[in-house]
Amino acid sequence: MPSMPGEVLLIGIAQIAVVMAGFTAVTSALTPPGGAWSPDMRIRQRAIVSTSFNVVFESLLPVIAFAWFGDARTALVLSSGAVAAYAVWVVLARARQFLRTSAFQTRSGKLLFVLGPLACLLFAANAIVFASVAVFALALCVQLSVAVLSFYTVVAAASS
Repeated sequence: MPSMPGEVLLIGIAQIAVVMAGFTAVTSALTPPGGAWSPDMRIRQRAIVSTSFNVVFESLLPVIAFAWFGDARTALVLSSGAVAAYAVWVVLARARQFLRTSAFQTRSGKLLFVLGPLACLLFAANAIVFASVAVFALALCVQLSVAVLSFYTVVAAASS
């Protein structure tokens, strides 16, 4: 069976996302000043894991779709459309959680409000215009940067 163009790249991103999810265990061992995590930091911890696992499965989706349809363009268009719709739902759910806490008031919180929608936009543009492994991979990396930024924020909060 032929492999999908960019399959190695997509599998590599999935592996990085799994590692990122695993690093979240580090944050559970940290104790912030005052001894308890604030609600926005607990949301960030969950966001690290959920975003990382989303990226894992989203990275695999075009590879599975290619095995099913046998056409890379079809696999990318369908995968990008499905991931765009799912990512919009996740971004809206996470935005509601962030708005209920003080997370939006921080610089990193504001940056997350840019990164999530940017990833959604890239996935949608890939479904409608590009049908490119490179654009799909870029959108995955932007999405994974949400987990990375959240991880850094949680670790930094514990060491202040």
